Amino acid sequence: MGKLEHSPIDKAIKIISKKWTLNIIRDMFCGNIHFNEFLKSNPKLSSKVLSDKLRQLEQDELIEKKITSKTPLCIEYHLTSKGRNLNRVLYELSEFSYKECVDEYTQDCIEQNSELNKKILNMVD
Repeated sequence: MGKLEHSPIDKAIKIISKKWTLNIIRDMFCGNIHFNEFLKSNPKLSSKVLSDKLRQLEQDELIEKKITSKTPLCIEYHLTSKGRNLNRVLYELSEFSYKECVDEYTQDCIEQNSELNKKILNMVD
C-alpha cells in the first residue's frame, strides 16, 4: 500500500469508518443532540461505547460538547464545521444504498431515506 497509507482519503476513512461514527453523525444531522437520543436511535449501542465515541468525535473535531445546564446536568452535542462537511458523504452513501439496495427497502424506508437526504443537504454553515 505504501504511499496511499498516509493519503488524505486514508485519514478520512480511518476517522469515519470506526463503528457507530456515521450513525451518530447521521443522528446529529437529523436533529438529535442529547445522549439519550443517540441511545434511542441506536438500540444496540451501549452507554459506555457511546460515551467513548462522543469523546473520540470531539477529539477528531467533528463534534463539540456544550453544557447547557449544570443542575440538572444537561449536555448537547453539535456538529462542528468539519463535521457538517460530511453532509455530502452521508448523502452519497444514502443515495448509493437506495440505488443499489432498493429491493431490500419498503416504501416507508424509501420515504425515510428521502427525508434524511433533505436534512443532510440542508445542513450549511
